[in-house]
Amino acid sequence: MRKINNILKLIRFHKPIGTLLLLWPTLSAFFIITEGDPSIKLIIIFSLGTFLMRSAGCVINDYFDKDIDGRVERTKDRPLVTGDISPKEALCLFYSLLGLASVLLIWTNLFTVFLAFLGALLTIFYPLTKRIFKIPQIFLGFAFSWGVIMVSAAETNSISPSSILIFTACFFWIIAYDTAYAMSDKEDDLDLKIQSSALTFGPYVKIAFLLCHCVSLFFWSLAGFIQSLTLIYYIFLFSTTFLIIYQYNLIKNYDRKNCLKAFQNNNWNGLIIFLGSVLGNL
Repeated sequence: MRKINNILKLIRFHKPIGTLLLLWPTLSAFFIITEGDPSIKLIIIFSLGTFLMRSAGCVINDYFDKDIDGRVERTKDRPLVTGDISPKEALCLFYSLLGLASVLLIWTNLFTVFLAFLGALLTIFYPLTKRIFKIPQIFLGFAFSWGVIMVSAAETNSISPSSILIFTACFFWIIAYDTAYAMSDKEDDLDLKIQSSALTFGPYVKIAFLLCHCVSLFFWSLAGFIQSLTLIYYIFLFSTTFLIIYQYNLIKNYDRKNCLKAFQNNNWNGLIIFLGSVLGNL
C-alpha cells in the first residue's frame, strides 16, 4: 500500500490541476473543430490519454530532477528524492504509462499515431529544456498544446486551420500561467541556475503575463469566428478577462503563495472556455 501511495504521489494524483489544464483545451478543441458534434469514443480516449501522458510527464520530470529537487523546499519530499521510489522503478513506471497511452491509439488513425509519437518526444524533452533554454515555457507550450493538433487528426485526419488557431491560443495561455508558476519558484531557480520565463522577462514579467493572456484570447476568438460560433461563446471568453485581472493582482507583488494561486486559478479559465465552446455550438 505504501508503494502505491508513493506511485500516486509521483504521478501527482493528489494534484489534478496539471491534468485539468491539459484536458480543458483538448475538450474545447473537440467541440470547436467538429462544430459541436464530437465523437464520444474519441473524447473518452483523449481524456484517458491526457491523464496517462500528464502522469508520464510528472514521472520523467522527477527522474531528471532527482538530484536537484532535494535542494528545494517545495519538492524535497518527492518519492525519488526520499528514496521511496528508485530511479529504475520510476523509468519502468514511465514506460508503462507510455505503453498504456499507446494502446489507446488503436482506436484512432495512423496520422494520430504519428503525432502521438512526436508528442511523446516533447514530453521527454521538456524537463531538460530548463537547463538549456532561457524560456523553457515555450517547449511546455508545445507539449501541453499538442493534444489539440491530435484532436484534429483524430476527428478529421488532417490539421485544420481552426486547430492551428486553438493550438496557438493554448500556447500563449500556457506561457502565461506557467510564468506565474515560475514566479513562485524564482528564488529557487536562481540558486539552482535553472532557466525560466520569470527570470528571462525580468522587470517585464507582469507585462509579458498580461500580453500572453491577451494574445491567447485573440486566437480563441479567431477560432470561434472561423467556426461560426454563436455570441454566447464570446461572452464566456470575455468573462475570463475578470480572472486574468484577478491573477494579475495576485502576481503583481511577487508573493510566492499568490503566484502559485494565480497559476492554479487558470483551471477556471479553461473550464469557462470549454463551456463556451459547448454552448456556442448550440
